[in-house]
Amino acid sequence: MSREKGNVAESRASEALTSAGYKVVERNYNTRVGEIDIIATKDGFICFVEVKYRNPRGFGTAIDAITRTKMRKILMTAKNYLHEIGKSDADYRIDAVVLDGKEIEIVPNIYIQGM
Repeated sequence: MSREKGNVAESRASEALTSAGYKVVERNYNTRVGEIDIIATKDGFICFVEVKYRNPRGFGTAIDAITRTKMRKILMTAKNYLHEIGKSDADYRIDAVVLDGKEIEIVPNIYIQGM
């Protein structure tokens, strides 16, 4: 996906998250380990949000594109972020916003710490 399409998808995701009661804190947090598309807070959790877009005419759904390898990178990057802000013991979770064509869905708790 082009960076332009990625920005549009992340903007749509941010709007959906805000409408659902999340507070977006940061977008496109990068380290040498990986990237987190959106960092938000909701219900006392720091939420690390992966945004995935798939054209419905393509192969597979957006949620299928979040692999174990991707989850490991998100987790390592999330722990780096928590350490960086001095909140290594904070409650966190990994959520996703999936966009399949024009459909958008927030999928909370793809990964919960301690699992």
